Amino acid sequence: MPAGDKWVDRNAGPVVRPYALTGGRTAPTSGRVLDLIAVVVASGQDSTDDPVGLSPEHRRILSLCRRPVTVADVASATALPVGVVRVLLADLILQRRITVIAQRSAGEQPSADLLKEVLHGLRAL
Repeated sequence: MPAGDKWVDRNAGPVVRPYALTGGRTAPTSGRVLDLIAVVVASGQDSTDDPVGLSPEHRRILSLCRRPVTVADVASATALPVGVVRVLLADLILQRRITVIAQRSAGEQPSADLLKEVLHGLRAL
């Protein structure tokens, strides 16, 4: 095998261990673990224009976050493990490059009035 091929698996591409992408971290430094369905979005135009100091993975994630996207979708689009994506997203949150969109808690129920309006609208169809 030639010297240049020792880090490449012909079928899988370059082999990089996930812990190398996160600097050995297995959990976000903020201590906050993002849910799989948490929605993240880039903070603003300037957050995507200045990639200085960002790894290629951070830049890829930041480009995906130009529109609201879930943590699971980011992991799928980057082909990175969810744990790695959570750590990288936490880095970007700490740098204020992305924000988490607040979601309604699962325990919150729509009001009875809203449900009645929806029912009346469906019946009108």
